[in-house]
Amino acid sequence: MKYWFIIHSLPAYNAHNDYIGKEKKRAGKIENVKKGDKIVYYATGDSVIVGTFDVITSKKEWTDDEHWKGPHICMKIKPRKLAKAPHYIRIQDLLRQIETPLSIFRDRKFKGIKFKDRTSVEITEKDFESIEKYIKSCKSTEPELFRGRANDENLGEPLDLEVMNYAPTSEQGVVALFAHFMGRIRDHRFVKIEFIRQGFPDACAIEKDRSGYSRKYIEFEFKASKFREHMKKSSHADIRCDYVVCWENDFSTCPVQVIELKKEFAPLNRV
Repeated sequence: MKYWFIIHSLPAYNAHNDYIGKEKKRAGKIENVKKGDKIVYYATGDSVIVGTFDVITSKKEWTDDEHWKGPHICMKIKPRKLAKAPHYIRIQDLLRQIETPLSIFRDRKFKGIKFKDRTSVEITEKDFESIEKYIKSCKSTEPELFRGRANDENLGEPLDLEVMNYAPTSEQGVVALFAHFMGRIRDHRFVKIEFIRQGFPDACAIEKDRSGYSRKYIEFEFKASKFREHMKKSSHADIRCDYVVCWENDFSTCPVQVIELKKEFAPLNRV
């Protein structure tokens, strides 16, 4: 009998929680796992321990499957002790809190290089038992991350902007204001946003004018002067951009028409 860390993923586990498997051409050391062995199921990407399992069948080959495409080497597994879904047990928490440091990570620090490009890593019986004991004793797997103090810094001037209580201080705030107010911008009649994306320009909106409806391409900036960065890129100069939508226009010679939301919608009454 041997003991293994099986390197898999949560999508693979959710697709087949009673099997371990790997593409035949990339099976690697999973070929060495045999019926009767015991495994720790480690989901890479999410960096969590799903649980411990017994391998209850010999390996067999799947030629195709709805979730696992192509030939796979697979073995059926049976749970021994499962961590609580959906968060399971973070490998960093296990290494920090486990009573005796694992021989594979003696300094209690996870080193992904030990798992890189591997499907399985053999561990000691003692390590396996320590992990299983930790899973059994773990009362809660609710993550403690991101539960600290609230960060209310970098707020803008208090203003009644309907959808926002403060003037924007970033490009994201400009996007939110435009989406909310686009139908009320003077000298423009925006009726629909076709898309917002990462890339130049940021967005496309439908604008109505006397001749009908047309697409207008928009780059969002907090301050219009940031648009100079696009002017430095020769690849961007050949791409259509109709408007720069910003909070503050500090670029009087901008080659693209600027829509300054600060002038459009900053109310006279302050909060």
